[in-house]
Amino acid sequence: MTTSSFTVMTPADLPISVGTPLDGPSKTVISDQINAHGFVVFRDYGISTAQDFHDFIEAFDLPNFTYTESFSNAVRHNRTSRVFTANEAPPEVEIFLHHEMAQTLTFPGQLFFFCEKPAETGGATPICRSDHALLALTAIRPEFVAKLRALGVRYRNSMPIDADVASGQGRSWKDTLNVSNAEQAETRLTELGYSFRWLNDGGLSVQTPALMAVDEFGRGKDVFFNQIVAAAASWANADDDPEPRLCFGDHSRIETADLEAAIDVSYENTIDIEWQKGDIALLDNLKVMHGRRSFEGTRSVLAALCSPIARPALGL
Repeated sequence: MTTSSFTVMTPADLPISVGTPLDGPSKTVISDQINAHGFVVFRDYGISTAQDFHDFIEAFDLPNFTYTESFSNAVRHNRTSRVFTANEAPPEVEIFLHHEMAQTLTFPGQLFFFCEKPAETGGATPICRSDHALLALTAIRPEFVAKLRALGVRYRNSMPIDADVASGQGRSWKDTLNVSNAEQAETRLTELGYSFRWLNDGGLSVQTPALMAVDEFGRGKDVFFNQIVAAAASWANADDDPEPRLCFGDHSRIETADLEAAIDVSYENTIDIEWQKGDIALLDNLKVMHGRRSFEGTRSVLAALCSPIARPALGL
């Protein structure tokens, strides 16, 4: 079934047998939808548990990118070796648009979501075509986009000493860095080219090296590949960590009006996945941003990351 904005595939459109690898023609059908929209939704495939979801993903034969290996700053919990909870921030907290882990040196090429339980109200997953957002932003803020292309962006965030489930960026520095003590954390960050300083409460303020904010990944079409919208809209400062969450790669200031414009054009180019129980979505992380609308009641959406991609920092 094709909506005005994206495709919802059912077993009538494409049979998928859990535990059986997809054949070439089936992969082509899915790739055509991903190329057209950046994502596709699978509905009515009888998926009801985390293990079902895990087995469904296995049919796609994509490399696993585990939560433990990732630099994700969200609090999550594993349900299988592939599957974990999506961001566990409280229902009233909106997760703003972002490319998954675009603020890091290694990020997934694809990600899957599975609706184990839809919210009573709200809780949709907004999806933004980043190539469209980039074109719109370039039309109204050409100088801003030119600076992003030339200089990239640096991100700063505060990693707590203990997990903060009330925050969309609440993963502890030990879990994020996969270390057990401060000395190991400092070594890891230094190896990655991050700058850092310890906060009074035992948390860490870290800043990334300069990273590309616009890229085409060898596909011939530039995308707004970054976490600028999420960082500008929601990343909070710790009490003793007042520095801006974003700056250009040369450490110069990004104007608030430019950040607001980026947020506006991204949401103007967004459509929502209104979840039904059992739905699965496959996203091309190099093409679309995603987020989470606030909601009421309980909601369980599980996630899986695939095909890790590593990139170097910019030499600034």
